[in-house]
Amino acid sequence: MLSGVCIAQSLKIPREPRPGEFDKIVLRLLETPNARAVIMFANEDDIRRILDAAKRNNLTGHFLWVGSDSWGSKISPVLHQERVAEGAITILPKRASVDAFDRYFKSRSLSNNRRNVWFAEFWEENFVCKLGMHGKRPGSPKKCTGRKQHMYY
Repeated sequence: MLSGVCIAQSLKIPREPRPGEFDKIVLRLLETPNARAVIMFANEDDIRRILDAAKRNNLTGHFLWVGSDSWGSKISPVLHQERVAEGAITILPKRASVDAFDRYFKSRSLSNNRRNVWFAEFWEENFVCKLGMHGKRPGSPKKCTGRKQHMYY
């Protein structure tokens, strides 16, 4: 317990949830009757399914939801279930550009960035191309040239 705050439960959403899994999670939250705030760090699809389970189990208004930026900057998690999400607090961290990093990153190419094991995949994804036989994009329409055409940020 820290300054009057305690964590009553810590629940995890399975990577591939089975049918009824979200109902079980919501019902487990009810096992601690005095705990009403639910802090969720989850993707928008899982947030939507948790809110839907709360609605299905007649728990609209029961929980105070605190959500991460996966929810706070998007409408899709609450679309058509606004009542169950009413009063939610969502957190969106302040974001800022770091000019020196931006300059460095924009200067990267296939020839000068061999240390970063993910760069080739990033390059293929950004330029919709394939880097030889071992490329990550099977069936890509064009071969990567190594020249920058348009970098999407």
